[in-house]
Amino acid sequence: MELPLADGTTVRVTAGMARAVREAVPVPGYQGLVRLRQHTPHQVYRDLAEQGLAAMDPRIRVAVLTTRGNGVRELLASAPAAALGDGDEGDHGAAAPARITVHPEVDAGHARRLDAAVRRGYHRHAPPPPPWRPPPRPRHPDRARTAGGWIVGGGAVGALGVLTLSLLLGSAVMIVAGFVMMLVLGVSGGLVMMGSLVSPEPARALPSAHDDHRAGHALAADLRDWFVAPDMLDAPARALLGRAQRAVDSVLASSLHDQGLLLDTVRNRVVLCDVEWSIADRLREHTRTRRTIEGIATPGEHSRRAAERAREVLDEDVARVTERVHVLEDYAGKVSTAELSAYDRRAAARLDALAVTAGADHRQQDEALSSLVEAQRLALRVAELSAEPDVLEGGT
Repeated sequence: MELPLADGTTVRVTAGMARAVREAVPVPGYQGLVRLRQHTPHQVYRDLAEQGLAAMDPRIRVAVLTTRGNGVRELLASAPAAALGDGDEGDHGAAAPARITVHPEVDAGHARRLDAAVRRGYHRHAPPPPPWRPPPRPRHPDRARTAGGWIVGGGAVGALGVLTLSLLLGSAVMIVAGFVMMLVLGVSGGLVMMGSLVSPEPARALPSAHDDHRAGHALAADLRDWFVAPDMLDAPARALLGRAQRAVDSVLASSLHDQGLLLDTVRNRVVLCDVEWSIADRLREHTRTRRTIEGIATPGEHSRRAAERAREVLDEDVARVTERVHVLEDYAGKVSTAELSAYDRRAAARLDALAVTAGADHRQQDEALSSLVEAQRLALRVAELSAEPDVLEGGT
């Protein structure tokens, strides 16, 4: 898509570039500075940099949006994706899921770490044995202070003996030597004790890639029944989950959701995440069932009939899940239509304010209102799906 900027120039933005700009987040402590997400592909960053939309900031050493990039971000935020022609590159119905689906009860922090671990493949393979590291040398400050005390005490006793002997013999040279000996030993013992107090802590080993692998694998093992990754599903299940995820993401990214015009914002998010999880969980069961059926030999008539009955039951449950996906897609479509209608009305008012008649304006308002009402109706329908956990229960 081509976007006109405030400086009069036009930029060509792909779907991947638009997604990266939309996902950019403000940098705390830096007014007006917006950085790209860490998972932004390098090729997408290069495309943004070539058009002057992103650059490396020398202060924080991360990729941030330039003034032109912020202009593109404002355009993408003020207009729905359908109005800008987004999704024309690689966003087809059979595309694979773009992320994992996590149980709604998993908190956001664990979900982010789990997503990062799955993206790196840590959930599939156990970490290799850790590399050998020499044990840290123990520090004993009390022992050093004791040694310093012995040095000072022993030196003082020896020096007193030398001074006593020099006084008895009347030797001035030995008296000077005794004082010098006391001074040297006192300074040495004091330095030993002072060094034990000010010596720095031993350097701690920084977390290594092995440590990240081990932590990610352990987290995925603990939550193995609480998330569904794309590689856990077969092709038909991945296609359905991808469609469900795109519908959910489309609704949550809409301005109608942000304004609370569908359901209230929190409830809408909770309902959509719950419905997405129920779909993903059933699709995981479908994958297991299909693989089990295909893995059992059917040499006789009885086994073939049993396999056929199992496939029929599975097909019925797949149809119910597909219906849920259709409801989500209808919901996302109505939200997009309502959003596009509202945007079209605002654009018409700005571009053709003098030519729009009162009747036509009312007609456009009626169309936008009817689209919003339809989207709200489907929002309630999706909420009903979330409140009916037994809809998909079937023998598989």
